[in-house]
Amino acid sequence: MSVSEHNLQNVKEALSWKLLDCISVIFGIMKIRILLFIMLLLPLAGCPHTLIKQVEELRPPPGYKPIYQVAEKSIDSVLNNVPFSAMKAAAFDSMLTLIESGRLNPDSMIVMPSSSISTSVMGIDDRSYPDSIHVKLSIKDERGHFLRGLAGPNRSKKISGKDSVWRMLIDSCAVNPQKSPCSQFSVREISEDIRKPIALSMVLDHSPSMGEMRARKLQEAVRTTMDMLTDDDAIAVIKFTSKIHREIPLTSNYQTYTTQLKIDGLRGIQSSPISISFRSSKDTVEEEHYGGGTAIYDGALAGIDELKKTSNTRKVMIVFSDGGDNASKSDQDSVIREARKQGVNIYTIAYGITDEEPMHDLAEQTGGKMYRIYSSKEFPFVLADIVKSMKNHYLISYAPPMSSDIHGVYGIVSLRTDLTSSFHGFYDKTILHAWDAEGTMHSALIEFERGSSAIPSSANQVVMDIFNSLKSAPKMSIEIRGHTDDIGKEEDNEQLSISRAQSVAGALIAKGIAKSRLIITGKGESMPLVPNDSEESRKKNRRTEFIIRNK
Repeated sequence: MSVSEHNLQNVKEALSWKLLDCISVIFGIMKIRILLFIMLLLPLAGCPHTLIKQVEELRPPPGYKPIYQVAEKSIDSVLNNVPFSAMKAAAFDSMLTLIESGRLNPDSMIVMPSSSISTSVMGIDDRSYPDSIHVKLSIKDERGHFLRGLAGPNRSKKISGKDSVWRMLIDSCAVNPQKSPCSQFSVREISEDIRKPIALSMVLDHSPSMGEMRARKLQEAVRTTMDMLTDDDAIAVIKFTSKIHREIPLTSNYQTYTTQLKIDGLRGIQSSPISISFRSSKDTVEEEHYGGGTAIYDGALAGIDELKKTSNTRKVMIVFSDGGDNASKSDQDSVIREARKQGVNIYTIAYGITDEEPMHDLAEQTGGKMYRIYSSKEFPFVLADIVKSMKNHYLISYAPPMSSDIHGVYGIVSLRTDLTSSFHGFYDKTILHAWDAEGTMHSALIEFERGSSAIPSSANQVVMDIFNSLKSAPKMSIEIRGHTDDIGKEEDNEQLSISRAQSVAGALIAKGIAKSRLIITGKGESMPLVPNDSEESRKKNRRTEFIIRNK
């Protein structure tokens, strides 16, 4: 064989994946492919135990039984077909009583006894905070039927937290340490005829680890999902490896997006042809493929970019990946910032050897949901569940407690005393977020007495807000920068600004923040926010700034 060392490496990789694809088709078992792949790499791997651990993590947890939305059903049909269980009713009632009385943490709702219904948070919209929070819920029976009729005309107004169906809603935060239930909230049922049009961007992993068979199954699932959209909806499809392939720009034309979608496995775009020539033969083997690498974040930004083309729609992005990012020029935080700026809810699907934490963060911080799946058979069902849940869900709205920290949202739905389900989610209202870029600044007016560096009691909330931000982002370091007005000598003002910054740092350290996470600086009167031409303006200049330096 006459071939360069570089081409030889490409040949080995291509032939290895081709062999594994053939075995996968023959046996039809995903784990066989994964184990063979690991066996192939073991001689070259420096840490085989890590690879073995990754295979172990692919196994579904005990009792794994995903419930995907398949159709709709009225609440009456559930109540009529499910026999009453006095044992479940007693267990539910006992737990609810303890939670309502404050003797049991609402986190216990997560492990409530099993029921014939399931309730899941499909996203939390915090863009109208502090006026309102909107929680999207999907309520299904054990076979995946969406339950209709839980929020009819009489339930569209504000109702009590002790409503017979919507039993409890709690917004847990620093100003609600006792986790007291919300006194009022409203519930609406969103259905196909009253929903906003959906603009859907699908961002799909096509790296070599997907394999030919699973890539094709994913593409077929996308094609099936397209048939669920209406004429008012729009869709874009992005396929990514280390490169971004904008296969379908955002369009609402059914004929366009169904014909432009390529169901071609991994062999659709000629990225880097492989040519193999043998001395005993003039035969040439060429392989067309999408390429290598996994650029999840670059793909996600391309997906958001497509959604910028539309307005007055529900902007939704689905990010599917079977591995961690190893090729993006951008990062996770930039995706979160851009998604929140553009009002895009991200739904992530973690499959295979995937680092779940970043996929979870992308979803939770943008008002979406992460799905963890373990079989290619789930591909069409998980995509359909997302779209169907956009068309049919319940929307809970309430005025939240004002608190600059991470809020936990807990709730209980009770169709009957023995048919009870719980839900929980989170939203982040800290003033310095983990996804903020380094250099992001928050200015806070702390009205120090003239010539004093003692923190006034009126600034306690400012200190608490910064503390909550640092507590929720334990890797973050900040610069505390003090400023003064122009009264007094310039050198005295510089020292005063440093002393005031040190006082704020001391208050944070006293609450448990490590000194190493705080950088102290003072700018005196040198950087006024507004001209020092009145007492009101001077107050604005006597400020403290908090700047993210490391995350």
